Formats: sequence, C-alpha cells, structure tokens
Amino acid sequence: MNNYKIDPSYKSIKGIIFDMDNTLYNFFDAKIAACERTAGIIGTGNGQELFRYFLSGKHGFEDPKNILDYMNDRNVSDDALFREASELYEEVKLSSISPYPGVMELIPVIHKSGMGMTIVTDAESRQAKERLTKLGLFDYFQCVVTPDITGKRKPDPANFYSAMDVMKTKPEETMIIGDSPKREIEPGNTLGLTTVYAKYGDWIKTPFPLIKPDYTLEKFEDLRLILNL
Repeated sequence: MNNYKIDPSYKSIKGIIFDMDNTLYNFFDAKIAACERTAGIIGTGNGQELFRYFLSGKHGFEDPKNILDYMNDRNVSDDALFREASELYEEVKLSSISPYPGVMELIPVIHKSGMGMTIVTDAESRQAKERLTKLGLFDYFQCVVTPDITGKRKPDPANFYSAMDVMKTKPEETMIIGDSPKREIEPGNTLGLTTVYAKYGDWIKTPFPLIKPDYTLEKFEDLRLILNL
C-alpha cells in the first residue's frame, strides 16, 4: 500500500501514535552536532568517536555516562569538565533539532480533525517535553508515553496500550508512525495497528524484509495523502 492509494479503512482510524526522534524531527543530525561540540570541549578524539559510545548500548542512547566512558578511555579525569561537557551536549542537542518539512503544517491539521494524537518514545519525560516544547508541538498531543512512566521501552506493547488507553482507541482504530521497523512497525503489526514506516528518518537503514508496514513515507508530508487531509 506504499503508493498511497486511499483505502476506505483509513476512515476508521481514530488515533495516531507517533514516534518522536527522527519521525517528527531530525534527531540524528542534532546528536552528531552535540557529539562534535562535546568532543571539542573535552579536547581529544572527535564527534564520531563519541557518538559510537552512545551506540554501544552499555548505558543507553541518552545517558551522559557515555561521555564519562569516552573521557576515561582517553585518560581525561576531570569531574568539572565532565559536568560542563554533559551540559553542553544537552544544550547543543536540543538547540539543533529541527522539524521535518510538513510537520509544523500537518500536525495542527490532524489535531483540528479531531483525531487523537499521542507520542511513544524511549526518551525520558523531561527530554521529550523539552524537545516538543522547543518545536511548539507539545500541546497537540494528549500524552507522551516514556520509559519512566511505563517502566518499559519499545517494542514492549505496554507503551502502545498506554497510548491507546489515553486516546480511548482500539488497535484497529489506531495508526502508529515511526522510523524503526523493529521498535514501531513490528510491534504495531503484532498488535493489529495500521503501521506507517517513516523511511525518511531511518538513519540506521538495516533491512528487515519480513517486517512489512501498511504504508511507507518517503517524506513526512506524504502522511497527508494517507489520511486524506
């Protein structure tokens, strides 16, 4: 269904679960910019090297302990510098996010249509609110579901059920949009949601041929065609 041929079933959609990072805005470039500035203030290595620490999975993709490991591995032991680097990293990351084309125009239209909208993200509540507020999007969503609320991370179904509970929608009435086949599309398919793959934001680009979304977005603005808005 990737040609956006409108199926009458789209009219049964009463609520949309959005991923946040790399679905509504470019988080990858913001993260790289933050790593570059942070490595610069530490004074050794470079942003790509620091970014790999965040990818390692040791502490999590958002945890500043990755910066501490980076410093320790380079024999930089300075608590004050670690605090300064961590603060700079968060500041640059937040200031560098920018919405994908069409997001700022279409989200208000969806909201005005009466369709429910929620966020399910692996960012913490504080980070999620800061990013959505920075873009002026926070108030459009009925709730923001995060791991510090549910105790679970995607693809655990608890996160998606929590969002549906707030919107008061059933799985067959719910659409999920995200850039990760494993963390959004596969669990969405399993739960019976209408799944929309935000291909434009998938910077990892690992192929999952057995995970098939109902729709694929080459750009965010294509969502308007799917929803017939």
